[in-house]
Amino acid sequence: MAERALLLGFGADIGSNLIARNDPDRDGFLIGDVVTHAVRPGPGVTALGQLVARMLLADPAMLGRVEPVEGEQALLVDGRLVRVHFLDAEDPEVLALGRFGLAIVATTRVHVRDAALMGRFRQVAKHVVGVAENAGLPGFYAPLAGADLSRIGRVPRPFDPEGGVYALGSCQCVGWAVPLRGLLEAAVLAGVDDLGLVRVEVEIVHPDTASSRFGTAGVGARAEDARDNLRPGHSQLSASMARLAPVSSVNTVSLRVLTQPPGYQVCRFFVRAPLDHETVRAGMLAAAAALPGVIGTTDVAIGSRAFSLSPAAATVLTTPQHLLVTRDPFPGSGIVEVITQSFVHNTTGYCGAVLDAGARLLGRGPVTLL
Repeated sequence: MAERALLLGFGADIGSNLIARNDPDRDGFLIGDVVTHAVRPGPGVTALGQLVARMLLADPAMLGRVEPVEGEQALLVDGRLVRVHFLDAEDPEVLALGRFGLAIVATTRVHVRDAALMGRFRQVAKHVVGVAENAGLPGFYAPLAGADLSRIGRVPRPFDPEGGVYALGSCQCVGWAVPLRGLLEAAVLAGVDDLGLVRVEVEIVHPDTASSRFGTAGVGARAEDARDNLRPGHSQLSASMARLAPVSSVNTVSLRVLTQPPGYQVCRFFVRAPLDHETVRAGMLAAAAALPGVIGTTDVAIGSRAFSLSPAAATVLTTPQHLLVTRDPFPGSGIVEVITQSFVHNTTGYCGAVLDAGARLLGRGPVTLL
C-alpha cells in the first residue's frame, strides 16, 4: 500500500507537475494532501478552479484528467483525490494534518533554507525533502543514488531509514549531477579508483520561470522584462558543487532566457584519470541504464523542443561533436578535460527526480547522502 505524502506549495511549475506525475504504484507514495496559500476566486472561477488552471497551464495534457471537487475542497487527479488545505506553510494547523511518510517542501527557497521550519515538518512526516539547495542539510541528488563517491574522494553521510530532513538541490544541481554520475560510471568501466577531479566549470542557459515578469518594474534576473532580454543571474548550483567538487569549481554562467524547458547546461570537468571519449560515452550510457527515469542520453543533436516531453532530469548529448574528451589540454599537466552538454528539464524532468528521490527514501532503492 502506498504511503501518504504531503506537498507544501502548489506552484505552476513544480507543485503542479509533482501532483500530475505522482504514480503511487511506481513511487510507493500518494500525494493526497496539499498545503498552499489561500487563492482568490476569479470571475466565474472558484479557488479550486484556479488550482486546476495552474495544473493545465503547467501541463495542457492534464485537460480532462483533473477537476475540482468543491464539496470536499479537493481535486480529482486521474481518479485520485487530493485534499487541498489553504494554509501558510508556517501555520501551526499544518501540524494537525495527520502523519505522513513523506513531506515535500516546494513553497520557496526561503522555507527550504529555514532549518527550524524544515525540522518542524518532521512532526508530521518521517522524511522531509526540500526542492532547493540548503548546504546546512544533507543533500540527496537523485542522479547520484547508488554511486561510488569514493572515486571523487567523498564518503556518503549515513542514511537513517527511520527519517530525516534533506535538500534535493535545484533543477541545475540535479542537472549537473547527471554527467558527474556518467563520469563515475566511466571510472568504473576504466578500472580507475580515483577520478582525480581537479576542477569543474558549469555554464547554464535557464528557461524562463513563472515567477518572472513582463515590464520594467525591477532589476535582476527574475524581475527584469523577460522579452528579448538575456538576463545574467546566479544559480543554487554553486552550493551543490561545493559538496562534491574542489573549491576551485565555479558556476561561470547562469543565463535566463524567454523559452520553454528544457534548458541547456555545459559542464567542463578537469580530471587526472586517463579517460577517453569511448569510455566516457559508455559511462553516460551506463548511468542512464542505472537510472532510466532520471538520466537520459541522445545521439540526436537537435533542438530543445524535441526533449520537452522527456521524463529525464537531464539528457546528455553523446555525439563526438558535443561530448568532448581532450587529453593534456595544458601540455605537460597530465589533465584530461571532459566537456559535456545536456538538456536540463527544470520542470517535469526535475519533478521526476524529486519523485524518484522520495521513492528511494521510502525504501524503493539506494539512498546516497552528501
